[in-house]
Amino acid sequence: MRYWISALALGASLGNVHAATLDQPQAKALAQEAYVFAYATVEHDKVLTAIAAKLPFNRLYSEPRLLGPQDNKVVSPNNDTFYSRALLDLRGEPVVLEVPAVEGRYYSFQLVDMRTDNLDYIGTRATGNQAGRYLIAGPDWQGDLPAGFAGVIRSPSRLVFLLGRTEVKGEADQKDAANVLMGYALQPLSKVLGGVAPVALPSLQLPAYQDTKQGPAAALFNTFNALAPLHQWTASEQQKLARFAAIGIKPGATFEPPAALSEAIVQGAEAGREQVRNASSQVSVEQQGWFRSPTNVGKFGDDDLSRAAVAWRYIYANDAVEAVYPMALHDIQGQVLDGRNTYRLHFPAGQLPPVDAFWSLTLYDGKTQLLAANPIQRYALGDRSPDLHYDADGGLTLMLQPNAPVSTQQGNWLPTPEGPFNLLLRLYLPKAGALDGSYHLPTIARIEP
Repeated sequence: MRYWISALALGASLGNVHAATLDQPQAKALAQEAYVFAYATVEHDKVLTAIAAKLPFNRLYSEPRLLGPQDNKVVSPNNDTFYSRALLDLRGEPVVLEVPAVEGRYYSFQLVDMRTDNLDYIGTRATGNQAGRYLIAGPDWQGDLPAGFAGVIRSPSRLVFLLGRTEVKGEADQKDAANVLMGYALQPLSKVLGGVAPVALPSLQLPAYQDTKQGPAAALFNTFNALAPLHQWTASEQQKLARFAAIGIKPGATFEPPAALSEAIVQGAEAGREQVRNASSQVSVEQQGWFRSPTNVGKFGDDDLSRAAVAWRYIYANDAVEAVYPMALHDIQGQVLDGRNTYRLHFPAGQLPPVDAFWSLTLYDGKTQLLAANPIQRYALGDRSPDLHYDADGGLTLMLQPNAPVSTQQGNWLPTPEGPFNLLLRLYLPKAGALDGSYHLPTIARIEP
């Protein structure tokens, strides 16, 4: 928790500092604070630029395949759902998302702003399983909701990332799940209403993404400056931006730090990156190897460090009511999970994850947070896995190890990579016990050879 405390103290100590009075330590501290503030927006640029390079704005792309180790644009992707994605350019006019009736299957559309906060949802929990049209509007649109729409979602960002998830219930279900994708549609409001489209705006140009986890940390500030005009900042955020201007962080401008303070700013950015890296492994209080999702995930407010830590570890996490993501980095003895060892993950009888949709356990490479390649191409296990064998008392034991177990246990085997790994236990539409923390997470015990 010391990282959260230091972040608060940092902001308080710099509240009244101006460019003309900044000394070297103050400039370093301000750059560290600014790095934490800006990190999530810049890491978001990784996906924005990847999609924009292949897909026009306001075009929905649904992919009827489950992601694997080759998919490296998003850290900690799921292996449970088909993804749909679109970049919504809301500068000119709103867009309309149309969904079909989706019976007996979980689906959701998550709308993410430039701060990586989640807006309202469209899907099983939020809007039900009936067909509907939903208007998505940016901060510059002042119109009223036309007739015939099920709802409106307003965004403080002029660019919104639309991320859809459609449940796949196993290999045999992929064709039916793919048919659901065909019913999703995205169009500009003027086309839906048959009206005149607004005058076309200059094409939106996004800054090239630079790896936030490598290279000079201060490079992040130039990317942030380029992205910042796409968001309508709150009053408290504007106060922070006004202070950050003293070190060259100015929305819409090229990052040009004061020459006399440039080295201190470089050092501060490096310190900020290390702060985010450390916080990403301490997103909550650890309990028997597990970190529960932060309670404010997806709605971070002024908690810049939690926002940055989540973006580093598993960006685009859902609101807790939609899904929770307990993360394990250690076994029950507090030792780092390592693929050279053998582990047993045990759910006692009556303690399977409490959900209204479904749950899964996914394994990631500990260095990259990407799915770990393995010979049987199995990256997750869960309640939809067809070959699970439950314990005699109704509990469930999963095997985490590099080599295949005996044939009768292979349905419960999750292959591990060489070196460190981590786990995400996803609970979609979690019940009360998972939300209030009373649900006891499974134990992960190392088995001695």
